[in-house]
Amino acid sequence: MGVVIPPFFLYYYSVERLSFANKKIMLIFAGLFVVGIITCMIPVAVIKLHHIPASAYITMILIWAVTIRRRIVDAGIRHRILAACVFMVLLFFLRMCKFSYFPDDVYINEYLWYGYMVPLTAIPGCMFMAALNVEPVGNKRLIRTIEKLLIVLLVFVAAVVFTNGLHSFVYRITVHPDKEYTHEWFYWVILFVRIGLSIGVLYVLMRKCALSAAKKKWYIPVICISVSCILLTWYLINGGAPRIMGHKLFQLQEAVCIPFIIAFESIIQIGLIPANSGYERLFAHSGINACIYGSGDEPVIASENGGNKAEDKDTRVRREPISGGYITWTEDMSYINRLNREIEEVTEELGDENDFIRKENEIRAERISFEERNRLYNRIATAVRTRAVRTDSLLEEVFHNEDDEENREKIIYASVLGAYIKRMGNLILLTDGVSYLSSGELFAAIYESFDYLKLNGCKCFPDEKSRCELSSQAVLLAYELFEDAIEDVWLRLHAISVSLGYGPGCKEGDGDSFEMTITMDAAAEAISSAWKDKEVRAAGCRLSVKYVDETYFICFRFPDPHKKTVEEEAEI
Repeated sequence: MGVVIPPFFLYYYSVERLSFANKKIMLIFAGLFVVGIITCMIPVAVIKLHHIPASAYITMILIWAVTIRRRIVDAGIRHRILAACVFMVLLFFLRMCKFSYFPDDVYINEYLWYGYMVPLTAIPGCMFMAALNVEPVGNKRLIRTIEKLLIVLLVFVAAVVFTNGLHSFVYRITVHPDKEYTHEWFYWVILFVRIGLSIGVLYVLMRKCALSAAKKKWYIPVICISVSCILLTWYLINGGAPRIMGHKLFQLQEAVCIPFIIAFESIIQIGLIPANSGYERLFAHSGINACIYGSGDEPVIASENGGNKAEDKDTRVRREPISGGYITWTEDMSYINRLNREIEEVTEELGDENDFIRKENEIRAERISFEERNRLYNRIATAVRTRAVRTDSLLEEVFHNEDDEENREKIIYASVLGAYIKRMGNLILLTDGVSYLSSGELFAAIYESFDYLKLNGCKCFPDEKSRCELSSQAVLLAYELFEDAIEDVWLRLHAISVSLGYGPGCKEGDGDSFEMTITMDAAAEAISSAWKDKEVRAAGCRLSVKYVDETYFICFRFPDPHKKTVEEEAEI
């Protein structure tokens, strides 16, 4: 069996960090390589260990496949890489059958030899399909068509190879049973396809990646795939792998699978393929001064300032149980203590009544400031409470549910609700104490909600025709109207457009003509012309709803910025 340089030792120096591999996994991989090398070097006459190197490599592939299943969130990418792992295992299994289980059966051996061509072509094909599914995915129909063509190509290659005995398009066997052969024209066609798909993986990923830091490390996967091409070229030119002391340095299977594993792992590590790794680094630099402990009181992960810190008068250490252990964090009480000390000192130092009154007024002013902030925060909490509770419920369901597809839908819905909570809070802060607000702030809020609607496959068409200063109360009502509309048709919504600007035939200065028009392909039953009628009329707005040709139109007209609302007139 073949011997190759342990790929993860090379990979350790090629990539800055292994986000998925701990010391145990590294030791397992190193042990499997040592087993493969030692059993390869033992003469067959001593003990028959032909299948152990292949079993070691199969175990390595399976371990890597398990890490891929855990790290890659996107199902399209994950399934295609796992399919490539299946073909890698099949390749080594065919080798085991050929050399260990049917060494003397010429007929079976020949078809096992033919069978090598199927996984050798399918592995780069699956990797190429995985690259096509990396975001951003443009024309999904075109990608599915390309994938179907690749599958048809794989089936065609398998059919031609397994019928080689009839036409000799792939191999021309001159001597049986030793199988002296020459490569024919279709073999070079298959080899060209494999090399083209390997190069295509890097080309597609580099075109799609928007991270400059990842693009700067393009040479890492290029080197890994180039090693595979060099080893294969060496194998073809010399009619086999080079030998050291009569033992092959590598076999065809290692020359294909191991560099591909290193290449795709490096692609994941440099960020060309997104993975849910790096959380430990994020926690370490979060600045929350926390530490997570295991059940045995051993620290598992800590932020930069989250180690064991003794509690004193300026530091309060808090502790809460979590699944599998507990978490501790510190609260800085120095500011509060300092305020308390200042109050004590001021109380002691004030000798006359005037100074005491002055200090009392300062404290009262600070209290009023805090009360004003609390009022504003309570206003935000009241506006988003219902959706915050719904978001928490969705995330709790995701935590206890193992259905990835259902979890994905709930996370997307929770993201839409989260975008509303964030943007509504921003709008309330911007409109506090202000009578008018730019329509651009409303459009920015709607645009962010569109970013999350697109994740659910909804086609979104934002259109900002013009900008205008709008009533603050009207802006908040307009954004709430938009959110109520999309939530009402969430399961039926496929396309939506929102237009902000002056109505048809209107221009700036015509008065009551600036409007927000929502167009959807599903009817929002909760939205009618009487939606929040009292609040709409108080803000001086008008709302109209109509359903024409299976299209739902919601038109929200804003008042003239120079006209006073009902509430403003009442205050006058």
